[in-house]
Amino acid sequence: MGLLVVGLGNTLLKDEGVGVHVVNSLRSRTLPDDVSLMDGATMGVDLLYDILDSDRVIIVDSAQMDISAGEYRTFGISEIEDGAHFPNYSLHDLTLAETIALGGIIADLPPITIVGIQPESIEQGDELTGTLNKNFNEYVDHVYSTILSFGKEEAY
Repeated sequence: MGLLVVGLGNTLLKDEGVGVHVVNSLRSRTLPDDVSLMDGATMGVDLLYDILDSDRVIIVDSAQMDISAGEYRTFGISEIEDGAHFPNYSLHDLTLAETIALGGIIADLPPITIVGIQPESIEQGDELTGTLNKNFNEYVDHVYSTILSFGKEEAY
């Protein structure tokens, strides 16, 4: 299936939806032919089929990482499996770490890179907070660069 880029989040909870907004913004960019963009919303375990069917995966999501609001980090799955940077990674049904661990039991996982963005607020509202909105183009540019370089270098 090539490279799958998944944006996770609930767009009705302010910054919780940043991953979906980033992926939707990427739709206006020229991407390699093997790249698929997916609005993963809050799918959780339902993402496994698409993840396992892909050669490489980038996941973009809000992440509680105890860093300043608006900062982002890029990690590999081993760093979320041990909880080193994502103690409460995702707000969806199963945590991303649990979903990936389940996928690893079912089959061999493709290389996965995660871009986590620290939210300022996950209260009800359909717009990003000022902090994330101000940095939004930086997130999109970072994920775009990650798309173009993924596979040319080792996954995180």
